[in-house]
Amino acid sequence: MSRSPVINAAFIGAGHRLRRGIRSVCCHDTLRVGDTAPPPRWSAAIHEILRRSAALILAEAALKWTTFDRYFAAIISSTLPNRIYQHAGVTDRLDNSLAVSTLPTIWDRLAAKGLVGKYYFSDAPILAFGGDKYADIIRPLGEFLTDCAAGELPHVAFVDPRLLGEEFGTSGDDHPHADIRVGEYFMYQIYKAITTSPAWRHTVLVINYDEWGGFFDHVPPPLAPDVNPDYQLRGFRVPCLLISPFARRGYVSHDIYDHTSILKMIEWRWDLQPLSVRDANAKNLADALDLTSSDLSAPDFAVPPWLASSPCL
Repeated sequence: MSRSPVINAAFIGAGHRLRRGIRSVCCHDTLRVGDTAPPPRWSAAIHEILRRSAALILAEAALKWTTFDRYFAAIISSTLPNRIYQHAGVTDRLDNSLAVSTLPTIWDRLAAKGLVGKYYFSDAPILAFGGDKYADIIRPLGEFLTDCAAGELPHVAFVDPRLLGEEFGTSGDDHPHADIRVGEYFMYQIYKAITTSPAWRHTVLVINYDEWGGFFDHVPPPLAPDVNPDYQLRGFRVPCLLISPFARRGYVSHDIYDHTSILKMIEWRWDLQPLSVRDANAKNLADALDLTSSDLSAPDFAVPPWLASSPCL
């Protein structure tokens, strides 16, 4: 990257699906097809969530940083296929099978170039889809916070929230029946650690969701070139935030991106070979940055600490 600043990249895989709501508050009540009103116990909880909505980092940060109205999941499929796209630029499955993958990933490209990459996890490392191949770069979340404080972030970092216990409402990934307060505080911890780190001046933080949870969207997902013609259809739109001293403030990008656009940015920054035809042809997420100027200020957000919730039994 000629005559431009050094950029470290840190990515938050914020959650399985964007199903934000009050599931943890009323985890025994559900809406069914044909219902015309929520269960009675929802009314007070809805009011409370709306009253506190200004404190949620995802909503507030979208107003302050760069967001996207055409950022799509990589494939119209479930969690693990989209997460594998995020690491490999392609997938070897269409379901959440836990079979070990032999696909080359962005971590292989970084290692071959002598660059440092680390995957930080909260309880269940998704990068284990590669078996024990990446055991040396898988680190606990606490080490990420320590690395931020010391200004010793790797060239590329990926951070995942707590994924286990979603059926009991104790995960932190915004998946039903997760308590969204846990997920919000997780994102805030990462945001605060990055924006107060000595490494902040040359860091790009991306917050995204792997897939859309099956909800309706009026915007049809576009096709993308793929090694498998059957996998060309992207998934529906998912949230994505771009946070950096080089990020445009209060800006909405209208260009088409997907998970492989993050790979494209890493490959562009570190002069790496693409992993597949998908990331080779993806739009570089760095195109949404303004590398001609830098603003080290970063707004803070009123997100109350919330590390865990009681199980919904």
